Amino acid sequence: MKRMLVAGGVVVGLAGVLGQAGTGHAETCEERFARLVVDGYGEAGPVKILAVQEMKGAKPTRNWNYQLAPDHWMSEMIEPENLPWSMVHKSAMFASYDKGKSWQKIRDIDSAAETEAARKGRLADIESARNAACGEETFEGVAYETVEGDYTATSTGGYENHHKYWIVPATGWIERAVYRMAGNGFEITTTQTIEKAPDLKLPTP
Repeated sequence: MKRMLVAGGVVVGLAGVLGQAGTGHAETCEERFARLVVDGYGEAGPVKILAVQEMKGAKPTRNWNYQLAPDHWMSEMIEPENLPWSMVHKSAMFASYDKGKSWQKIRDIDSAAETEAARKGRLADIESARNAACGEETFEGVAYETVEGDYTATSTGGYENHHKYWIVPATGWIERAVYRMAGNGFEITTTQTIEKAPDLKLPTP
């Protein structure tokens, strides 16, 4: 069941309005879409995410992503199971070829700088946002608010993106998200199921 509430056109200057959150400003659908694209689930604490990726012309992949903090996360491959796992811990990235039993350093990493650079890229991208739509939808028997829209990823080659979020009305938590990116004959859809994980523990290399 789906009921559309708001549909918007081209969004101009959205990066500037993101800073108005919490000031009493009544957030529009376009602004809410921009906020979700730029900041996602925000400072949510430990989370685990089941990600299914479907690339045109390739078999789907499935993996668990676990995050304690921006500088401590791990990706566990489910399908295909022979692909390596990955981890970031503090200032380095690691890979495991034996399902997390041992880890090999791949490269140094500045998690804070890379996180900030990625956010700046999304802020630039969201200026092209359009077709924002907010509504209500029941998915697998659960009632959600939905937010979706399109934008052009100018920071990463001009790929066209469509994002859709399923949000728990009482808490604002993004419980499900679908991201579609396409361009130059390339097309990939990623579906994420996001869970809070307050008791999450991760290994260290």
